[in-house]
Amino acid sequence: MSTNIRKVAIMKKNYLGLIVGFMVLIFGASALAQDGDEEQEGRPVVPAIVAIEELESEGVQAEFDAVADTDESAPRQPASPLTEMWVFAVYSSDCGDWEIFPSPGTLSTSCGHGGASLRAAVLEVGYGSNPIAWYQGGQLPSSANYETELWCDQGGGVLAPCSPGQTVAAFLRYYNLDGSSVSGIFAYQNTSTNSPWNTLSTSINILP
Repeated sequence: MSTNIRKVAIMKKNYLGLIVGFMVLIFGASALAQDGDEEQEGRPVVPAIVAIEELESEGVQAEFDAVADTDESAPRQPASPLTEMWVFAVYSSDCGDWEIFPSPGTLSTSCGHGGASLRAAVLEVGYGSNPIAWYQGGQLPSSANYETELWCDQGGGVLAPCSPGQTVAAFLRYYNLDGSSVSGIFAYQNTSTNSPWNTLSTSINILP
């Protein structure tokens, strides 16, 4: 009789242990899911990018260290340092197209910018490794640089979008400023990847 009672007590104990373990598993999973939701809520939401008119250019004159195109099997030459940069173009919904600045020195826009879409494109000659951009005094996230176009030496000091096999000499970086108000100063800087590790900067005042 006492043996049966002892067996029943052990079975009850094991059963209670299973119930407690199951409840701990459920509440633990719920807590982890809640923590995961809180972590997701803390992350910034990256908005989708709206397609705009393509920036078309036949190329520009620029100062740069020419690097000869080489066979793919040959050793590559060191990347050239930054020698020049400027805000190459600004686009907005109100302007309706890209306002292009084919050479350095433009301090402000003149098209009448504003609206839902606002973009800026910076042309930097040479290789940089620490691009930083600001608008209206606030630093932009790296994701604001939504596209980078490769430009190459076309001969005679002319830079234009690359063809396969050419050596990259410059980069056209596109920045998304959608939803930002106008006016404001867009500024950009970068530091050379190789010696002399110089830092160049440029800016433009985007006006309505």
